[in-house]
Amino acid sequence: MEIQITLQKEDWKQYQSYIEKELPKHLKTWMDSPWINMLIWMVIAFVFLSIFNRHSTFHWFTAISVSVFFILISALFIFNMFKIRRAFEPSDQGTFCGSHKFTFDDSGINSEGRGYKGTQSWEIVKKIERAQGMIMIYLDTAYAYVFPESKLEDPDGFYKYISERYSNVTSKASGTSQSGAPS
Repeated sequence: MEIQITLQKEDWKQYQSYIEKELPKHLKTWMDSPWINMLIWMVIAFVFLSIFNRHSTFHWFTAISVSVFFILISALFIFNMFKIRRAFEPSDQGTFCGSHKFTFDDSGINSEGRGYKGTQSWEIVKKIERAQGMIMIYLDTAYAYVFPESKLEDPDGFYKYISERYSNVTSKASGTSQSGAPS
């Protein structure tokens, strides 16, 4: 199967926003437990109440000063997140934006674009995912070939085709026969 697709910055932004939401869900730690969070907030509340209870009067100037300080730090954090997001955007002269030609067969994925040619076997594909109007073939945790469904003639047929190729490789690797799309 051969696919010719032209990707733009908007496609990158759609993929980036999806990755920003999904990756943290896979990297949960014990700190993400609701019970641990509740315990931490109880300790923080106890410490603050102990400090405020020690002083019989409430000093408004100090409370406002501390609040402004934390609001400024939060604003700086949000501003820096936008700067980081913009720093990772692809350039118009880079390899993401522009026309790409993909050829899929049983041996793997051949890709070609402005200034590059690449070949990847199905064995290095981590997963195939369909979400938020995109079909993504992950070669690593966050590195994926992105196919916006709006730019494909038959997204359902394309997804079925690549899922079957991927399933054939994963079933051979595990030694079992598997049909349909991977989970």
